[in-house]
Amino acid sequence: MDIIRATERTRGSQTKSDFIAWTTNRGGPYIPTPLIYRDQLYVVQIGGVLAAYDVRTGQRLYQERVGSGGSFSASPVAADGKNYFASEDGDIFVVKAGPSYELLASNSIGEVVMATPAILSGIIIIRGLKDLFAIGPPMVTKPSGR
Repeated sequence: MDIIRATERTRGSQTKSDFIAWTTNRGGPYIPTPLIYRDQLYVVQIGGVLAAYDVRTGQRLYQERVGSGGSFSASPVAADGKNYFASEDGDIFVVKAGPSYELLASNSIGEVVMATPAILSGIIIIRGLKDLFAIGPPMVTKPSGR
């Protein structure tokens, strides 16, 4: 991995800091947007190869295949210490956030998923090809007390 560290350059009496902390020439995504969560940058390639980098140094922490080789167009999302990766096959992979790879769960919704999931108040919303799914804890309703 080629790393460019932030440096300072002097022009005359002025000092200018570069905005590029580091870069790499390999492992970039084709469609999914990278995810920065906590201290890691997560990049999933369209073929399901997931790489995690230290956000400050650019050091690759791991590289693993998510699932069995399906395609990934949706961008990853994160909440509560977990990263969520939705494959086009309709499988949602839950990976523990952190410097080492740990697959916590995989769940199939049974239809194609191309859109990035959304997370709000403990509920993950997934748009499939035909249906919209809202997955979260059971809703508790209070009796109306009439």
